[in-house]
Amino acid sequence: MTLLTASLLLGTSCSSDFLEEKMVSTITQDYFDTEEGLEQLIVGTYDALRWKYSWQEGPYLFHISSDAEIASNTAIDEYMTSAWSASGAMGNTWANDLLGYYGKQLLGGYPIINNCNRAIESITQGKAKGRFATDPAYAAQRLSEAYFNRAWVYYMMVTTFGDVYYNPHSNSSLPAAFNYPRTTSEEIYKHMIADMRYAYDNLPLYTAFSGTEGRERITKGAAAHFLAKLYLQRAQAAEFGQYRNADGSIDNNNPNAYLGMLYKGNVSTDLDSAIFFATQVINMGYSLADDYADLFEQAVGAYPCENNNEIILAASYGPKLANSRYGMRFQCYFNCNYVQALWGLPGKTWTYGNQNVRLRQNDWAYDVFTDKMADSRFEKSFLLEFKALLSTSTTGVDQEYYTYNDSKNTTKTWTAEDAAYFNEHILPTYTRESWGGREAVAGEHKIGKGDLGLVFLENSKQTAIPLAEAKAQPYVLYPRWVVTEDGKYWYRRNGYTDYATNDVGLEKGMGISACISKHNDINREGVGSEYGGRNVTMFRLAETYLIRAEAKGRKGDFPGAIDDINEVRRRAAYKPGEERAEVLARLYPGHETLTAGEKTYPYTVENDKTNAMEIDATYWDGSSAASKAENYPEQANTDLKRFVHFIYNELTREEVGELNLYEGIHHAGIQAERILWHNQMASTLKGHWDAADNVDGVLGQTGDGKGMFNPAIHTFKPFPQTFINMLTDENGKLLDEAGRAAYQNPGY
Repeated sequence: MTLLTASLLLGTSCSSDFLEEKMVSTITQDYFDTEEGLEQLIVGTYDALRWKYSWQEGPYLFHISSDAEIASNTAIDEYMTSAWSASGAMGNTWANDLLGYYGKQLLGGYPIINNCNRAIESITQGKAKGRFATDPAYAAQRLSEAYFNRAWVYYMMVTTFGDVYYNPHSNSSLPAAFNYPRTTSEEIYKHMIADMRYAYDNLPLYTAFSGTEGRERITKGAAAHFLAKLYLQRAQAAEFGQYRNADGSIDNNNPNAYLGMLYKGNVSTDLDSAIFFATQVINMGYSLADDYADLFEQAVGAYPCENNNEIILAASYGPKLANSRYGMRFQCYFNCNYVQALWGLPGKTWTYGNQNVRLRQNDWAYDVFTDKMADSRFEKSFLLEFKALLSTSTTGVDQEYYTYNDSKNTTKTWTAEDAAYFNEHILPTYTRESWGGREAVAGEHKIGKGDLGLVFLENSKQTAIPLAEAKAQPYVLYPRWVVTEDGKYWYRRNGYTDYATNDVGLEKGMGISACISKHNDINREGVGSEYGGRNVTMFRLAETYLIRAEAKGRKGDFPGAIDDINEVRRRAAYKPGEERAEVLARLYPGHETLTAGEKTYPYTVENDKTNAMEIDATYWDGSSAASKAENYPEQANTDLKRFVHFIYNELTREEVGELNLYEGIHHAGIQAERILWHNQMASTLKGHWDAADNVDGVLGQTGDGKGMFNPAIHTFKPFPQTFINMLTDENGKLLDEAGRAAYQNPGY
């Protein structure tokens, strides 16, 4: 079997009709010129969209390396050489799979590109038969989809590696020589933009399709959104051309080589083009979801979120292995280790997902939400509370936990001290319906039917909760900061053993934290299954607004940018009739500003927070309280620089956990500034964070950065050593040591 057909047939079908594939017993290259064969070939290229989400290589390349998102793996989070090397996890394990041209299985980037090239050649060279030959508009549409999928793979590779080999031709067998000279990012962006301009001109609007197909299919809106992003990113790095050689190549010995690798050209109209294409998307009929939570809504047997009118493009999934060799496992990577009978969850539940913990958020991911009483995205992005539940054999359906006095109840019991504190200080205003006004009794179980079990409080040292109050909550509370009676400050102490152990926070305490809830899948194959079936949104209108806002601001149009930003922020506001999480209404800093009714069960919102969410130019003036709350890096020393950072603060609030943050700050050239300022596990800064009293030598919250992030090295990932080792010159001779070193990214 040829390279082409191997990579095609290893991809499998999707849930949508237009993505259905058929297996055939015999394939020759001529088959891909027939109407059926070419259709199947183009369908196979849609694996490009699923690559980020099907297995862990996508999240490890595109979740890691932002200032808010980590792996909770010390070697990776601290940028240790053992992981960040050509032979380490970031090279031979994760980056290997993105390239995909030489591994044990022909899957990943270049095989998908090869399929795209074969489809493009069939149509553009007049080989295609059937409807492709008789219906020019149809052929142009399908050609546009192949162009898009090829561009998307190159986009992921340029984001990861910088300059990469660009190949516009297909192969029907493995090449005789692996001569893959690197093409400049500038040249690749020219190709991508040209292809997307063709796609924009020849694709239909999403309204041409029914149901979710217009969200899962590449349409005019997807091409326009992608174009807006590409034009903006080329403009972002226009000033970095000075760090490339005259011929466009990179000098690995230049300490600013990483900036030169971000350079993609300098075209004076790029910001205008970004604004134009973003505006086209905004005017196409898409609309922001009425409620931010609607973007992730699911129900037993259904995914209402998949047809939300904010979605421009989604990676399509169906049950188990219907979409790739791995299925959609993205849904289980963010969950925290919540199974613990101590708080009423003795086993996995449908509601809270399977536990395959690989991805985490750091403190900044929570703190970037500067007004948690107004901004509903905080609560709707993270699981702040876990109810006591029991799973059932019925898919998606959980049942309430045992009553607090049931013999099968195994939850935490009250101590006399905690019970006394609860009865005196908490019970008089604690009106949760399931609690029923009962007093705490030493030796009885804290948690019962309908009660909360595990709760997270992301507070600061300045707002640390007293230890006695934390322990006396009617559930297991896991605060970030606790203060003891003798004035000791504990950071992320082990909350489920009454803070009795020296659990030193940063290195050990992030494994259990308020986790991303956006991708949970109650309709997965089994309660303990990693296989999900829900789509993953790639492009949505909120990001389009922020792209246009940044482009406007970079042109000096702050009023226009503010209008776009406020479109997104107004939607995020709590509206009357919503219900806040109990921990938000009772314990989070800022709950004091709520009305008495809002602090009483069921914590119904009374005051519309829309006005509170609207921003103005003072948010990046450097002196106002609002500006200081945004915690801008020290390099952000002008209004424009602070404005750009505000955009990425807002993108974090809007899209944390959606695999867009790293590529955003990376292409904007501010990745290093933000990681060093916000990401303590990666940072080299000393004394930049509040220090705790529960440290163990250099472990724990010492106030110092824990990492070795070096922008000259880590702005880009390493080419895998196995990839480097297979490269040859044009005559098929393996590269020598000097040639391999010159090909590899700086620092690796």
